[in-house]
Amino acid sequence: MALPPYVDSYYASTINRELDLPELQGEHSCDVCVVGAGFTGLSTSIHLAQKGYKVILLEGSRIGWGASGRNGGQAIIGYNNGIGALEQRFGLDDTRKYLEFVLEGCQIIRDFITEFDIDCDLKDGHAGLATSTRQFEAMKHEQAVWARCGHDDIIVKDGFGAVHEMVGSDNYLGTYFDPNGAHLHPLNLACGEAKGLLELGGQIFENSRVTRVDQTMNPKVYTNYGVVNAKQVVLCGNAYMGELVPEMEAKLVPVSSFIITTEQLPDEVAQDVIRKDYGFCDWNYILDYYRMTADQRLLFGGESFYGGKEPRNIAQRLRNNMLKVFPQLQDVKVSHSWGGNFAITYSRMPDVGRLKNSNIFYAHGYSGTGITTTHIMGRLLAEAVSGTSERFDVFERVPQMPMPGGKLFKVPAVIMGSWYYLLRDKLGASRK
Repeated sequence: MALPPYVDSYYASTINRELDLPELQGEHSCDVCVVGAGFTGLSTSIHLAQKGYKVILLEGSRIGWGASGRNGGQAIIGYNNGIGALEQRFGLDDTRKYLEFVLEGCQIIRDFITEFDIDCDLKDGHAGLATSTRQFEAMKHEQAVWARCGHDDIIVKDGFGAVHEMVGSDNYLGTYFDPNGAHLHPLNLACGEAKGLLELGGQIFENSRVTRVDQTMNPKVYTNYGVVNAKQVVLCGNAYMGELVPEMEAKLVPVSSFIITTEQLPDEVAQDVIRKDYGFCDWNYILDYYRMTADQRLLFGGESFYGGKEPRNIAQRLRNNMLKVFPQLQDVKVSHSWGGNFAITYSRMPDVGRLKNSNIFYAHGYSGTGITTTHIMGRLLAEAVSGTSERFDVFERVPQMPMPGGKLFKVPAVIMGSWYYLLRDKLGASRK
């Protein structure tokens, strides 16, 4: 059966993929079957293979087909509500742990790139941009919490001078620079990690959507044409898992986000728009995010919609948003536009755990900051599978609940809640 195509994105047009992967057919056995070949599944599989486990990774479409291969390419050190918001919820000790986890997640990415010789245009540095005084105050609070956690390398500056050092826009009042973050080509990272997993002896099957999982201590994983007998299973489908496990799906809402890229920009234009080669985002609830690609295109994203819907004229809407930030790009053409879904949880923290009375683990719901959190979660899942769950437990004990409204009304309920935060943006409040 023919492989489903990648979405028509800039990433798909510049992919380095050199893989020829089969579809699962017949009966197979392994130590651990991992479902979903996005970053969580890839990181989990690599870490398990490095520990000597026999791993089979199943992907319903293609490597990195979902959010992992469509996102803005920004490896952000944090969670949906930032590090600063965690101290009041969890206390300083756990906040320090959560910060160290995402820092470790970004280091895992760098280690994979080095170990597997992955060409994915990695560039260090990430910056937030304040659109209001309250957002700038939130940046200073975030900086202070980082310092209390033992990290004093966040740089916060106010004024147009600080902004203009980084971007050619008059839309912002201040900047928040994190040298630990990065930006990259996510689909090439995913394909490079898949190649690395194969080198470690792991098996990968594409176009092998899982239709059923036996939730027992000796689980079986079924696809249309095959079955895997595994000692343990790890589910990593995130927004694209569907209703494979209803009790997991109930805790998630899919959110769509969209991206455009411009045509290649002349040197003087590119250097005027992005003056420091970092990943950027503002601190609004529905935020703009952007960066420069390796071949000098502005990649600009935003316009999230709950329920995973794609509105009409999304490319034009994003272009209009881009021109509000960078009016000097008025005559620049758009080369690509695409979208995809990620999943949010009620807590806005990853939902991780183990299904009752089974050897089935799961992790999903990264709520928009998935590149770093997926990679550390893969390591923690591998630790838990191998019997060392202390670090995994730090996430598993985060209280999670089904989205309010039930299956039929959870999306409208979340949309209504988002209106409050959109109003706060308009009134100059902070998302923190």
